[in-house]
Amino acid sequence: MTSAETVDLTHTGRPRHVHRDEALPVMVGATVALLPILVPAGPGNTAIADAGIAGCLLVAVLWVSREHLPIAFPYGAGVTLLLIGGALAATVSGAPLSTALVLAQDVFLLLWAATLALGRYDPAILAAATVTWCRVAVVYSAVVIVAYIIGFSPLSGVTAKDGVRASYTFGDPNLAGNYLVMSLFMMVACKRPRATSTRRLGYALVLLAMGFTGSNGAMLTLLVGLVISVALSRYRHRGVLAGLLSMAIAAAVAALVMVFALPQVDFDAVRAQAANSVPLLRDSFGRSGSSASERKTILQEGTHLFLQGNAIGVGPARTKQTFEATQAPYVKEAHNDYLATLLERGLIGALGLAVLAAAVGGRCWRLLNGELSPAMREVVPRFYLLVVLAPVVAVAAGFYEVLHFRHVWTWLGIVAALTLSMQDHGERRS
Repeated sequence: MTSAETVDLTHTGRPRHVHRDEALPVMVGATVALLPILVPAGPGNTAIADAGIAGCLLVAVLWVSREHLPIAFPYGAGVTLLLIGGALAATVSGAPLSTALVLAQDVFLLLWAATLALGRYDPAILAAATVTWCRVAVVYSAVVIVAYIIGFSPLSGVTAKDGVRASYTFGDPNLAGNYLVMSLFMMVACKRPRATSTRRLGYALVLLAMGFTGSNGAMLTLLVGLVISVALSRYRHRGVLAGLLSMAIAAAVAALVMVFALPQVDFDAVRAQAANSVPLLRDSFGRSGSSASERKTILQEGTHLFLQGNAIGVGPARTKQTFEATQAPYVKEAHNDYLATLLERGLIGALGLAVLAAAVGGRCWRLLNGELSPAMREVVPRFYLLVVLAPVVAVAAGFYEVLHFRHVWTWLGIVAALTLSMQDHGERRS
């Protein structure tokens, strides 16, 4: 970065200067700050952050048009197949026009990720997204913890439906828990806040806020992320063997626990004890047995529905309606991205999800093994730890549908900006 007005750009192999748009980083930061505010929701489950995303898209189009910058759509192939599969399924099944809103959300989130990917040209865009996310996560956690403790339901999000579990301003405890898990690893990767003592306090606040959600899925993905972050850190600093050894040790410990320890535990008795103890344990771990049974039933019904139907799908967001129409014994949404994609968008959509996963995996591999320019590394010092969020999201997708989580696509946009920056940096050095 040469000045406040220009940035170095060598995406064509030839140095040139690109005039920075001062408004775009500000708007990106404001939008990321609004990501946790999902309730009250607007029409079609829109949120206040969507207005910010729309503004960012407009400013980004004006900037790239003025500077004649190439635009990358890093996850375009997978999303295109998801769109084709969803549109075809909706047409064949005669789904109502309202299903088009789901497809519009796919396009909207892809464009948001592409806007963040413009951070390859201007580290200020990337800094606005990452620094804001990390700071807001800490402040937000502190505020909602106080709200939960004093019983201020508009911010704690505690409702009779979820018992004493907090959903905060997300409308769902699992969604809140997922945001906080991803925020924690974002803070680790970016080393934000910069002061070590403040950062550790931030970790504690985010973990406590996560605990109040009572999300078993969040706790599982947190454990997965911690194990993988240790392995990736050792891989980066000590080589392949050290990383593989860490993963092997973790796998061996997990196998020993599953083979020897878990069979000795009476989970029904533990759940019953939890159900009769602390209310938060009652509404989280205490109900894990029934929750697992519900998800198993949904998986069985969904598999049966797919095998009895066709390969085209029933249409986006129509799993519940289809269960009702077929008089399934348990009517509910899929709560599983893999099953939902297969049922609703058919084999074409499933292929799209696989292509999307491959694109994410490829970028994470480059992020893990590449090097950033000094300007980018200043923004995300431990950039390789952003890879940890890939398995976190993949595991979470087995418990709830994350493809339309705005913070997930924010992470994808950040990863795209970093890997594209690596490509530009490599061309600059050569």
